Amino acid sequence: MCIFCKIINWEIPTAPVFENDKFLVINDLYPKAKTHLLLIPKIHIESISHLENSNSSMIWDLFLLARDIAKERWIDWYRLQFNVGKWWGQEIMHIHLHFLAN
Repeated sequence: MCIFCKIINWEIPTAPVFENDKFLVINDLYPKAKTHLLLIPKIHIESISHLENSNSSMIWDLFLLARDIAKERWIDWYRLQFNVGKWWGQEIMHIHLHFLAN
């Protein structure tokens, strides 16, 4: 089981920034910006390359969650980033969206 699945299942304690039935949002342990959040779907999908057409609403909801976090925190400028594969920096093989803002 991957580390994000363990966090989602509360096998590893965490202090979530946000949680609902679809997503968990946590602070990145090694932030690259003043605000660096990880938006993690609770369903295990290894990467963008492993998405199915049936996952389209989940991905859309992930972007809407990022938008809502920005609005809630009064953040106008931010970056959203997916890393796909180890070569491009994906360290945990569970799809997640980086939310970065200063």
